[in-house]
Amino acid sequence: MKAEISSRLFNNLDSKALIFALLLLSVLVLSILSGILAASGNLILLVPLLVLYGVFFILAAPVAWTVWILFWGAFLVTGPSAYFIRFSQLQWFTVLVSAALLLPLLLHLLRARTSIKSVSFSGDLLGPIILVLLVLFSTVIDRPYFSEFVNASRYYLLMWPLMLVIMFGLITDKMIMQLWKALMIVAVLQFPMAIYQYFFVVPGSTRTSRWDAVIGTFHGVIEGGGDSAAMAIMLLIAMLTAIALWREGKLNGLQMALVVLFGFFTLGLAEVKAAVMLLPVVIGLYYRRELLKRPVEAIVVIIGAVLLVGVLFTFYEKLHYGDVSTHTFKQNQVTSTYDRVMRAIDPEAQTYDGRELGRVNLLLSWWNINIGSGDLQHSLFGYGMGATYESRIGIGELVDRFPYKINTSSSLILLWEIGILGHLVFLFILLLGVKASERAANNDVIPEIHRIFLRIGTVGLLLLVLTMPYKNFHLYSNPIQFLMMLMLGQAAYWSRFLNK
Repeated sequence: MKAEISSRLFNNLDSKALIFALLLLSVLVLSILSGILAASGNLILLVPLLVLYGVFFILAAPVAWTVWILFWGAFLVTGPSAYFIRFSQLQWFTVLVSAALLLPLLLHLLRARTSIKSVSFSGDLLGPIILVLLVLFSTVIDRPYFSEFVNASRYYLLMWPLMLVIMFGLITDKMIMQLWKALMIVAVLQFPMAIYQYFFVVPGSTRTSRWDAVIGTFHGVIEGGGDSAAMAIMLLIAMLTAIALWREGKLNGLQMALVVLFGFFTLGLAEVKAAVMLLPVVIGLYYRRELLKRPVEAIVVIIGAVLLVGVLFTFYEKLHYGDVSTHTFKQNQVTSTYDRVMRAIDPEAQTYDGRELGRVNLLLSWWNINIGSGDLQHSLFGYGMGATYESRIGIGELVDRFPYKINTSSSLILLWEIGILGHLVFLFILLLGVKASERAANNDVIPEIHRIFLRIGTVGLLLLVLTMPYKNFHLYSNPIQFLMMLMLGQAAYWSRFLNK
């Protein structure tokens, strides 16, 4: 009996020693190969090896580490690297890290003995699946180009694993709370960056709209514009987070004031009219039930929010516009913030040379070219993923067809690339997230602080719905995509928790 036990023990030790020896040999081989390829200076040969190292890291490191790398990379690294050193390709880092989260997700499902067939196909999961299938179908039935697939994979396909990781509980609910609190830190950090951009970058700029240089840590180029609108939407959600936590006694007044005031000042420096106009909408949506119960307080809050909008618009008049004449839409010059807002919704707005159309004008153009001409296929399914996008990798099918940009808003991108059906599915995903988030927020079984975050997620997702015809950050901005996946993921996670 003892001999048998000793034999098993030695066999186990031998197998462990063999595994260790193989791992050690693999590391040595990879190290030698890395040295040889690095010495050759051939970046193309190094890329597969770097991908291999990334896969090893994703599998070995805790999922929480990967999500934190993704968070800080999206909000604080990729934007400044593009702005200051023109290294815009680093945007691919965050989306590839997100895509790599599929590996630990699949391992988690296998360890839990959960096959794909037994996963509950709730609306939380069904919506993204339908969207991905529709994207692929719309691409295949048109004239697919490999460059279009590569370009569009960044904003259609590669961020959903982050939502699934949160949905299936690969990170703890405590970490979800930490991510929301880290978002407030990111909001505060926008202010010193905006100060630098306004007082040091703007004076040396020759652009007409110099305020476009103020984009915080979001993506953009120092000579031109950037994701100021995406930054503003993030600030609105972060400011709401601070106010909501403070009202429930989860955040002290000084910290709340720091987030709100810094966010308010950053909005002033950045000149983001639409986001400012949405400020009372955000507050009203979050406190809508309390406002209805207390009509006097509701009137005071609404008046206060409108006054804040007026203060910021007056600030824009004095700080940004001054005597600067506009160069964009139509021949009649605008002289006030009101005129600029009305110009933005003018259905006939365009530049002198016709190289830029207003948002409403672009939507009417899509309608006339597709629905107006009876083109059923392209109306319903679009021209395929990446058809409106241009990068160093390649140019989309529709880019050279028009003298003006047709991808200035998420609604336009979706309508041109995956048609009416694709746009409706994307809206369905956001609205389903709103419903799931609101339902979970009203359940006392869920911890109070997470019910606060769920209510914030409800408002945040509604904000994304409202801004789809406004800007393209839903698809092109990595930080907003991270925030969108966080809000959808937490709604799906707590919905699954309640359904167990």
